[in-house]
Amino acid sequence: MKIFYTLVFVLFLMKVSAQDRFIQGTVLDADTQETLIGANVSYNEGNTITDSEGKYIIFTEQESILITISYIGYTTKSFTQQYGTKDQVFELLSRSTILDQMTVTASKYEQRVSESTVSIEVLQSDYISSTNASSAEDVLDKVPGVQMVDGQANIRGGSGFSYGAGSRVLLLVDDMPALQVDAGFPNWNDLPIEATEQVEIVKGASSSLYGSSALNGIINLRRIKPGVKPKTELSVSATTYSDPSDPDEYGKKWFDDDNRPNGKQVTAMHARKFGDLDLMVHGLYRKLDSWNKDTYEDRYRMGFTSSYRMNDKWLFSLSSVYNKLDNASFFIWNTALDGIYTPFTNSITSSNSKRYYIDPTVKYFAGNGDIHTLRSRYSRVDNNNNNDQGNTSNTYFGEYQYQTTLPAEIKFVGGVALMHGTSDSELFGDTTFVAKNNAVYGQIEKSIGKLGMTAGLRYEYNEQQTPESFNGFSIPDGLISDGEVISRLGLNYKLAEYSNLRASFGQGYRFPTITERFIVTSFSSFSIYPNPDLVPEKGWTAEIGMKQGVRLLGIEGYIDAAVFYQRYQDMTEFTLVTQPSLGFQSQNIGNTTIKGFELSLVGKAQVWQIPIRIFGGYTYIDPTYDDFNERLQASSTSDVNVLKYRTKHNAKVDLEASFKGVALGIAYNRTSHMLAIDSPFQLLPGPQIGEYRDLNNQGYNILNVRASYEWKALKFSFLIDNLNNVEYTQRPGKLEAPRSMTFRLDYRLGN
Repeated sequence: MKIFYTLVFVLFLMKVSAQDRFIQGTVLDADTQETLIGANVSYNEGNTITDSEGKYIIFTEQESILITISYIGYTTKSFTQQYGTKDQVFELLSRSTILDQMTVTASKYEQRVSESTVSIEVLQSDYISSTNASSAEDVLDKVPGVQMVDGQANIRGGSGFSYGAGSRVLLLVDDMPALQVDAGFPNWNDLPIEATEQVEIVKGASSSLYGSSALNGIINLRRIKPGVKPKTELSVSATTYSDPSDPDEYGKKWFDDDNRPNGKQVTAMHARKFGDLDLMVHGLYRKLDSWNKDTYEDRYRMGFTSSYRMNDKWLFSLSSVYNKLDNASFFIWNTALDGIYTPFTNSITSSNSKRYYIDPTVKYFAGNGDIHTLRSRYSRVDNNNNNDQGNTSNTYFGEYQYQTTLPAEIKFVGGVALMHGTSDSELFGDTTFVAKNNAVYGQIEKSIGKLGMTAGLRYEYNEQQTPESFNGFSIPDGLISDGEVISRLGLNYKLAEYSNLRASFGQGYRFPTITERFIVTSFSSFSIYPNPDLVPEKGWTAEIGMKQGVRLLGIEGYIDAAVFYQRYQDMTEFTLVTQPSLGFQSQNIGNTTIKGFELSLVGKAQVWQIPIRIFGGYTYIDPTYDDFNERLQASSTSDVNVLKYRTKHNAKVDLEASFKGVALGIAYNRTSHMLAIDSPFQLLPGPQIGEYRDLNNQGYNILNVRASYEWKALKFSFLIDNLNNVEYTQRPGKLEAPRSMTFRLDYRLGN
């Protein structure tokens, strides 16, 4: 391959002999002095990337041109180069500062977090590994403004309790949609947390760029990309669980000391460059014997990402994840008094599933600076469940995206996205359903002085092909379809360096999933009923916020403050009903409003020469029905107008101090009481949920601590989660884990 680039370079020099006006340079890592292959070099006439020698050459008729060099994980550098310059060397610094964090999720191209027009949080890989997270759920529940309710991501109160169907938060892996096509529910086990570079969380409606399911926000997990040096990470951990609080009261402790709940986990990741080929492979094995009786998890996951630079124009990528899971879970406890960790009769669901996706991508860098990207995905889900709840689905996704700079220095990103999915499930009466989603979108961005402006527009068309008659419902021509135009506007004003004021308005739209409309099943004494008449929900989010950076006396970080207002039309909720018998059904509950404010802090400091890292925030929401009528009041346990399955107050903080290889961390989570749930829940004679809520109505406080020691390439960690052994629920009828203790060993090279 070096011979190839040498020949290309000779041809360039031959061309130079006939044309004097050119510039030439080499890009290096400032610390290691190693060449950076594939660094992006942009200028007002076009765009190129560095070759395998870290070199670039640009022909120009201008006296001088402004060059901007960027590379993932490094600070961006801009400078003016004169024509005729030969082999000028430029060094990029590794980007390790909090103030220079970058994101691609909010605008589909890389920009500083502080320059975004919407609220966004970024979690780095070191934080993920330090907390021994095995699933993205474990990580997200630590983010200010985000709460996990039995697998449902809830951003600023935008979602309630949805048992396995529908999500207002779009899940992405490497910028590609990852929600299951029929249920629209995130399969958190598919997310390769062991190979994550960072997780980006966008708060608020983002449907104009990403479409249906981005009504309440976006969670984007971006995997590690190979850097200058090869990188290897291995970890092994073992977890044991304590006795429940008051173990002898009401027989809460169902296990003996020789059969104590426990977990084991092994992860591996390796990333490196082979000339023009980038490759990263990863894997995870996890086995859990749960604190809830008769429930367990046995999981294998493996995957890879790769990209090949054919030349400075063409980049080819291929990635995949395969996930195999054998598990059992229960929906509701037996009784709150003598069986709180034991499942209710026939409420156990066991599952054996295989899921995988394959993502081919082609990117073309045009000579004029335009970028053309073609992404595609094929995903397959095979769930073999008991209780006649198995399903199989196939999803085909394709997106063409075009980036350019229009006259007057207006950035434009636009594209076309197509999705076709099929689902065959016992939950739908063994009938094959087809779902289609087609969209065209565009966004422009313009800076005038210190003011940055963003405007976006999307048209989306959704379609479901169904039987003409289903469970007593008539569906004309067996077709349900809907289309919608969605827009967004945003402003960001740079008051000073690292001080930005923002304002945004974004519309949202979500088409009901196949599962929400057509699921028919039962478990224990509950039934789930279909509702083909369910209509799409719409909404919008308005926000004013300020991000203030701090770099003073060894302190570095930022404080973010935001006031938000969310409106939803025809909001869909999974609702407990009593007719024709006790069960659940997805229903449009009318129009709702959620308003509130949020404060968050990310930073690091030096106290007596001891580095300290802090991450946390506080979120307050006021979620209400626009028309709290008699029907809604009768279905709620609260006489006060408040949306069900929300908590008004949530505060989180994480502190870590390190000194000479030793690190100590503490994390605190304060969540207020869930004021309202479905009233039939409290009427169930067996589980005694009403009695339990009456006794536990003050919310909960969770305290986690951790300690670690690094020696060369090894890191030893000891973690205690739920140190105070609090008994708490995130949704009715299911207790979260008691105190747990984990030992973890990490081996790292190239970090």
